Amino acid sequence: MTVDEILAELEKRMGALDERTKRAVTLALQLAEQQGLPKWQGENPTWDEWQRMSEEERQAVMDELEQRNQVWLEWMRQALRAEWLLVVDGEIVRYGASWEEYPSDEELEILIQRLGKVPLLSAADPMIEEASWNPTRYPADFYPALPITFQGLTEQSVTLVADFDTGSRHTFADAEILQRQGVINLPPTTLWAVGWHLNRPFRYTPKSLIAILTAVDGTKKTASQTILCVRNWQQSPFVAVNPNRTALVGRFLCLATQVKITLDFAQHVTSVQG
Repeated sequence: MTVDEILAELEKRMGALDERTKRAVTLALQLAEQQGLPKWQGENPTWDEWQRMSEEERQAVMDELEQRNQVWLEWMRQALRAEWLLVVDGEIVRYGASWEEYPSDEELEILIQRLGKVPLLSAADPMIEEASWNPTRYPADFYPALPITFQGLTEQSVTLVADFDTGSRHTFADAEILQRQGVINLPPTTLWAVGWHLNRPFRYTPKSLIAILTAVDGTKKTASQTILCVRNWQQSPFVAVNPNRTALVGRFLCLATQVKITLDFAQHVTSVQG
């Protein structure tokens, strides 16, 4: 992102800047670079190169780019207050304050075709604050569950019994299950961000889906949500606590649907009221 682009973003957020303020911002950016903000290192793969790579090769290239530019990426995310960035050769081509602003598959394909290169997707850590008091690998312990239906744009759907965790903002799901059921597509242009959970990495991609919670009276509470779809779910840290888990429901979905949820620890039952 150039100095001019940063100034334009500041004016969009704060209103017109006078010349003295612009000079101060420009000087601050120059000093930041001189005092330790590193320059971007490396180049993104071209679209032609990307198409010839295996999934493992693609991920290795992106992992190396992210590792070499961790300080730069974190600084830019904080400066822009961004949840995620799309970066090509040190230029931020798209960013968003939430996953709701992430481009669709079609928009991402158009962007890649226009640039001729595949962006790096870099995101803030999803921060899953999973409670440690109910690790279901232990006997006589149970994790609160919540049935949830995911529906894609083609109206294909699948219902999963998800673990319910108010310590997580986001809802996560097994990408392979959703793909097999036709709920999501994972074209070659799919980009994967790296997150951490229980000190282990996992890779995920955001997908805009319809999420449906069904109340005890049959009422369906529906919300359009960005679901973070996790690659290689069965090898991910999400199954460390509960090996049968296929999804994890977080706060955003419950806030969006405005449901009332009752956890009955005597009967091990979760009830949803509309």
